[in-house]
Amino acid sequence: MKSMIRYGLLAIALICFSNMGIAQKKNKKKAKTTISAKKKKKSTKKTTTRKKQSVKKRPSVAIYKVVDTISPLRPITSLPFKNYTIDSIPEKVVTIVSAFKPQLKNVAKIGFLNATAVVDTNSVLLSYQVPSQNLSFQYQPIALVPRAIKIDSLNAIKQSANLKIGMGNYFNQFIQLEGALVDQKAQQHHVSILNESIAGPHPIQKWNSIGLNYNGSYSMNKNKVLNTQVYFNQSNRYRYGLVPDSTILPLKNFEQKLTVIGANFSLINNQVASDEFNYAPILKFNHSNLINQANNLVIDLYSPIMYSLKNSIKLHADFNFSYNQYNQVNRNSINNTIFQFDPSLELNKTQYRLNIGVRPTIANGDFALYPKIELTKKLKDTNFVIDAGWNTSVINNQLIQLIGQNHWISAPNSMPISSKENKYFNVQVTVSKRLNYGFNMALNDYRELPFFNQTKQMNNPIQEGLKFDVLFEKRAIAIELLGNLRYQFSDKLLWKNNFKYIQFNLIRENTQAWGILPFEFNSQLNWVYNKKLQLDASGQFWTGSKTSAGLGNAYQLNNTFVLNAGMQYTISDHWTFWGKGENLLDQQYQRWANYPSLGVQIVAGIQYKFRK
Repeated sequence: MKSMIRYGLLAIALICFSNMGIAQKKNKKKAKTTISAKKKKKSTKKTTTRKKQSVKKRPSVAIYKVVDTISPLRPITSLPFKNYTIDSIPEKVVTIVSAFKPQLKNVAKIGFLNATAVVDTNSVLLSYQVPSQNLSFQYQPIALVPRAIKIDSLNAIKQSANLKIGMGNYFNQFIQLEGALVDQKAQQHHVSILNESIAGPHPIQKWNSIGLNYNGSYSMNKNKVLNTQVYFNQSNRYRYGLVPDSTILPLKNFEQKLTVIGANFSLINNQVASDEFNYAPILKFNHSNLINQANNLVIDLYSPIMYSLKNSIKLHADFNFSYNQYNQVNRNSINNTIFQFDPSLELNKTQYRLNIGVRPTIANGDFALYPKIELTKKLKDTNFVIDAGWNTSVINNQLIQLIGQNHWISAPNSMPISSKENKYFNVQVTVSKRLNYGFNMALNDYRELPFFNQTKQMNNPIQEGLKFDVLFEKRAIAIELLGNLRYQFSDKLLWKNNFKYIQFNLIRENTQAWGILPFEFNSQLNWVYNKKLQLDASGQFWTGSKTSAGLGNAYQLNNTFVLNAGMQYTISDHWTFWGKGENLLDQQYQRWANYPSLGVQIVAGIQYKFRK
C-alpha cells in the first residue's frame, strides 16, 4: 500500500514537471512575442510622439499635453504562474487636456481701393542755354545796310519814304526825311536828311545841326557786294560858358562850327561754298574843318585776309594803313602815317578759341613789335565763358573824335599817335535764356592819352574858361572795370545795364586825369506794350570829372543822374505819333566846367510813311 502511494505521488510529480516544461516553453515563446510586440508598440509610440511633438511646434494646434512616465512593471502576483518576466521598457502616457479648438490671430485689415491712377498732364519744360560771347575787333565796321535780294519781276522796283517832324520847348525843332529804293538789279539806295536845332535861356546858348547821309549796296557779281556810304554833317555851337547876358558881343567870337564830309567803301565776299580764302577790305575817308581854327584829313585802309587750312585752323594776315594830315591855322601841318601787319594763327575747338600772333608796326618811321594773344573758353558743365588776352592797338588821333568827346575844345597844337596796351580778363555768364551778365577787368598802359582841361588866357578874361586844351599824356597806367547785365522779362520787355570804372595808378606829366569820368552807369528799358504802343526809358549816372580852377587848383564836378524817356504810337499804316523827354528830373548839372545843362526838354511830333 505504501509502495502504491509512493508510485502514485511519483507519477503525479512527473506529470507536473512535464506540464511545467511545456508552460515554460510557451511562456518563453509568449515572452518573445510580447517583447517584439512591445518593441513595435514602442516604435509606434515614438513615431506618434514625434508627430505630436512636431505638431506641438505649431502654435495653432497646441491643445494637448504629453506626459512621459517611466516606472518599472510590478510582478503580477495574481497570475497562476510564478515565473514572470519583468518588462523594463519605459512607457509613455499621453494625457489629453482639451478638445481641438482652432483659433486665428487678429491681423490688421488691408484696404484696397479700386481708384484710377493720377495722370501727370504737365508738360516738361526744356531750357536751352546759349552762352553769349563778347568778341573784340580792331576795326570799326561801317553802318549795316540790307543785303541784296532777288526781286520779283512783277514788282521790280520797290520804294518807300517817311517824314518825321517834331517841336518842343527851348525852341526845339526836329525834321527828318528818309527814302529807300531797290531797283531791278537788286541795287539798294537809302538817303536820309536830318535838321535839328535848340536854343537855351542864355543869349548865345544855341545849337543847330544838319546832316545828309547816303547808303548803297551794289551787287558786282554773284559773290561780291560793294557797300558805299557818303555823308555830310555841319554843327554850329556857341561857347556860352561864363559869358555875360549881353547881345552886344559879336557871336563870331564864340562860334564853334564843325563841318565833316566823308565816305566809306567795303567789299564783301559772299562765296559761302568755299571759305578757304576770304577777304573784306574797307576804305575810309573823312575831312573835318573846325572853322577858323584847323582842318584834318584822314585816310584809313583795313584789309582782313583769312585762309582756312581746316575747319578748326585758320590763318589771318590782316593789313592796316592810316594816314592823317592835320593843319592848324597859321601853323605847319602834321602828317602821321601808320603801317601795321597783323599775322596770326587761330584755333577753333569745341570748348575754346585761341588766336596767337604778332603785330609789326611802323608809326612815323618808328618800328615796334607788339604781341597778340586772345583766348576764349567755355568752362565744362557750366554757363561760364572766359575771355582773356594781351594786345596793343595803335590809334591815329582825329579832330572829329576829339570834338566828339568835348564840344568846347580849341584846336590842338599837336596831333600825336596814341597807343593802348591792353591786358584783360572777361567772364560772361548765361544764367538762362532770359538772364546773362558779364564782368571785365583790364590793365591798360596808355601812351599819348588825351586829357581835357580849361584854357588859361590871362590876357583875355572874356575867353577865360570857355575853351578846353587837349593835353596828350605821355604815359598813363589805369585799371578799368567793366560790367553788363541783360534781363529779358518777356518777349515785350527788355532791361539792359552796363557800367565802367577807371582808376589811374600812374600819370607821368599831368597832376590829374582832366575831364575823364571815374565812374559811369547806364540803364535802359524797352517795352513793346502792344503792336501800336512802344515805350523806352534810360538813365545815366556818373561821378564828376576833375578840372582846374582859375589859380590852377583842381576840383571835382558834382555827381549827376539823368533820366530820359520816349514813346511811339502807331495810329495807322501811314501815321505815327512820337515823343521823347530828356533830363526829366530837371538836374542842373555840368558835364564840362562852366557849361550848365538845359532843364527838362520835351519834344513831340508825328511821322508819315509814304507807301506805294
